[in-house]
Amino acid sequence: MKTKWIIFILMAGCLGAAVQAADPGDELFERAKTLIFDKQWSGALKNLDEIIARHAGSRYYATALFYRGKCQEELGSRKPALESYETFVAAAPASNLAEEALVSVIDLSAGLYQSGEKEYLKKIVGLLGNGNKVVSYYAALKLSYVPDRASAARALPVLLRILEREQDEELRDRARIAVMRIDPTRLKGMDGRGRQASGKLLKIYVADKGDPKGNISIAIPLALADVALRSLGAQEKQALKKEGYNLDRLLQQLLDEGKKIDIQAEDVIVRIWIE
Repeated sequence: MKTKWIIFILMAGCLGAAVQAADPGDELFERAKTLIFDKQWSGALKNLDEIIARHAGSRYYATALFYRGKCQEELGSRKPALESYETFVAAAPASNLAEEALVSVIDLSAGLYQSGEKEYLKKIVGLLGNGNKVVSYYAALKLSYVPDRASAARALPVLLRILEREQDEELRDRARIAVMRIDPTRLKGMDGRGRQASGKLLKIYVADKGDPKGNISIAIPLALADVALRSLGAQEKQALKKEGYNLDRLLQQLLDEGKKIDIQAEDVIVRIWIE
């Protein structure tokens, strides 16, 4: 009789453990995943909000924060999305989703900055020193588009580190273009002469007549040529415009007509060609 009671108690304990293991957040999360797959962002958000509000102990709680940010971002709620991503990273910094969340933080912060909320720039600057290289590099590339040159220049140490240390040529090309947007003089000695030839390149040579040591020479794959041309400085763009060149048509002219543009303006020499 005593043995039967022991078995009953053990079975009751196992049943209790099974009931406890049935996480009430599981069903909500599975439902949210299905809705996200179908791009039903509002419906998914309701389920995720319930997990976050009522099931903080759920094994899906942290992940729900990430996907809440995704739904909010898709719905155009930039500030709540940014807050959700940051809360997620704080709750689960080692998650394999943390990198994606921080990249979204950078994109959202850049969008808010461009819409006039200048204080969001500091979030991008703050991620320049992130231990994840993808996040740090992405923050630097994004910061290079900021019109305020003093703020954009804070990305230069990271961009120059890419050029010094990284082997991936596409990444290095994007870093070169970003540096050219901020301060072309920093490209001296980093013109990409050591690259392996793998197709035609756009070559850009710029010389400042007042500074013989300030000559810049870079080589960029044609896939990035349009971006590179649009990253020329104001003085170079003005020299091209004065000679009748239109940036929107310049690349096509270089390709179709085999042109080599050679402009000697009052203060600057600009040469652009493809080889």
